[in-house]
Amino acid sequence: MDAQGFLAALAPAVSDADARERFLADPKTVLAAAGLDLPQWFAVSAREGDAAELTITLPALRDPDTDLSDADLDAVGGGTYGGLRPSNTYGSGQPGCTG
Repeated sequence: MDAQGFLAALAPAVSDADARERFLADPKTVLAAAGLDLPQWFAVSAREGDAAELTITLPALRDPDTDLSDADLDAVGGGTYGGLRPSNTYGSGQPGCTG
């Protein structure tokens, strides 16, 4: 999905109350229905606000020269890394904003 497709998937939630309710309840499913296939571990949340903003939260930076432990490798294989799960929020990006 390109940027235009992404914006087209969001457009109904801006002008239609039912589409907005569906998007706020389960944005990942709405985006998937529009053709944006995200990995299972990728969390998507949405919230209402005054500005449209995309915030992507990255896990802590890791030293590329450090070997991963067996526990780290197991976590990566299971969709998490060091106990962290990347999340995608559509909101203000303010501290404490979870979408």
